[in-house]
Amino acid sequence: MKKKNLILSLVLVLGLSACNLPTASSPSPSASQIPLEAQAGTLAAQTVEAVTTQRAAPTDAPPQPQNTPTKAPPTATVTPAISLTPSPSPSPTATARPLTAPSLKKYNFLCTWNGSGTEMEMTIQWTDRSDGESGYRIYRNGTQLIELAANTTQYTDIVTVVQGQEITYAIEAFNADKVSGQITLSATCE
Repeated sequence: MKKKNLILSLVLVLGLSACNLPTASSPSPSASQIPLEAQAGTLAAQTVEAVTTQRAAPTDAPPQPQNTPTKAPPTATVTPAISLTPSPSPSPTATARPLTAPSLKKYNFLCTWNGSGTEMEMTIQWTDRSDGESGYRIYRNGTQLIELAANTTQYTDIVTVVQGQEITYAIEAFNADKVSGQITLSATCE
């Protein structure tokens, strides 16, 4: 085993030392005095001596790694403190409830000749069944006529009509978020 290591070391030294040997193109004064073979032999002898010296260390001790990277010690991460002080609670607000459609109480209409056409005067009364409405919307034939204030329960409309024409009214409660169902009614002037 020692012979094998010695031969490998010698081959390695010769290969590496060939890189440092003077070349014929750039002779140095010392290179011309010592032949190349002698220089190689000297280097080989020095390498063998170095290997033997290194192996003279006791075999009981574990080998010491060379160029071992050192780890930086772990650093502590500081976590910011969280305040558990309760924030002031918001003031209570009214819970939005569904709007209930108004219920029809009664309606009356009167058809009259005004000299140039027929006018229908429609008076509608309903029961306010919603809490929290902003008001009521009145529609005639699908077109919104007016928005009335909250808690209103009556509306009168006058419209010119053609005899036999059906007029339909709808009423709904509303607020900023919701709209109730509608109540509807129809009337015709004959």
